[in-house]
Amino acid sequence: MGNININGAQPSRIMHIVLRMEPGGLETLVMQLCLKMQDSLFVPEVLCLQQADAQFHAPLDAAGIPVRVMRKRHRFDFSYFFRVARLLRKRRIDIIHAHSGCFFYSAIFALLAGVSRFIFTAHGLPILNGVKDRVEDNLAALTCDRIVAVSEEINSVLRSRMPFARQRITTLINGIDTERFRPFSNLQARSAVIARYGLPEDARWIGSVGRLDPVKNYPMLLRVFARLAPADPLLRLMLVGDGTERCNLETMTRDLGIAERVDFLGMQYHVEELLPLLDAFVLTSVTEGTSISLLEAQACGVPAIVTNVGGNGFIIRSGENGFLCEVNDDTAMSEALCRLRNEPGLAGRMRLEACRRVLEDLNLDAMVQKYNEFYQSPFRLVSVESEVKKRLCSIACI
Repeated sequence: MGNININGAQPSRIMHIVLRMEPGGLETLVMQLCLKMQDSLFVPEVLCLQQADAQFHAPLDAAGIPVRVMRKRHRFDFSYFFRVARLLRKRRIDIIHAHSGCFFYSAIFALLAGVSRFIFTAHGLPILNGVKDRVEDNLAALTCDRIVAVSEEINSVLRSRMPFARQRITTLINGIDTERFRPFSNLQARSAVIARYGLPEDARWIGSVGRLDPVKNYPMLLRVFARLAPADPLLRLMLVGDGTERCNLETMTRDLGIAERVDFLGMQYHVEELLPLLDAFVLTSVTEGTSISLLEAQACGVPAIVTNVGGNGFIIRSGENGFLCEVNDDTAMSEALCRLRNEPGLAGRMRLEACRRVLEDLNLDAMVQKYNEFYQSPFRLVSVESEVKKRLCSIACI
């Protein structure tokens, strides 16, 4: 029969649908939601439409939370939708929670499987803006109980893109696990991490965590580091993550003469060990939602210098827990990093404020509680069928 909640009812079964389950901000958030919400009210599962990294989702396996991969066999594999719907019915799924990249497909799954509640979280700005993409988003929005944007910028774009769903779009800023991400408790803990990763003991670190992808704009970070390196022989740059741009970035470090002082650490599954090493966390992205890696760094007490895009301006209050600068403003970012190096009192105050802000305003429990409310309170105001009939012709003109 399964678990029974305190009201005597069966717990709701939630299927999180993602493109992939591998190290990344979106995927980390999904994992945190699953682990936090596996209780008498909810039974979570994860469905990946592309791929999964077994080592990354090992905590879900350990908690008994299924992670499945179901791919299309080929481009025109229309039976795929019925196979997924059959799985959802077999698993008795009550709620679909789709995440960026899966909105339209998840809407089809929900309709075919007769799933009663459908929630979508947009973790970043829409990448594709063709007529077909906008029509698909609007059709999916008609079936959705709640559309969650992780920043006000994303909220604004979604309202413009999906005008008939504006009343169902809300903003919920990501939260972070402050038990896992925290400053080192003592110098011995720091030394142990340095030894474990084979890093130089006396280095001063600036760094970033994320995909080595064009949207992260890492050439800006390399240019900034090249400016600072000659004046500070102990300064090193740490890049955690992997991606399509790695070869280009490694070539750029050689061209700038900084290759010996830039550490590409690749994919890491315990970034909570590495982040507290940093004297400054740097984010040079051209677009962001609400960056999980930025929140993790702040929770570890690391001041941040970030570009003023997406949700970065909500997290960072310039001069208090870090600095904001414009995209590709190498001078402003260099000057901010110099201030942190030259003003230890300022750096210390920023470390304290970074921790305080996350603990009080951006913690995981508050985010989980809000999703809990969304799951239990459907927001769809009229039936899908009647709204589709009413809006379909209008949407086709968008």
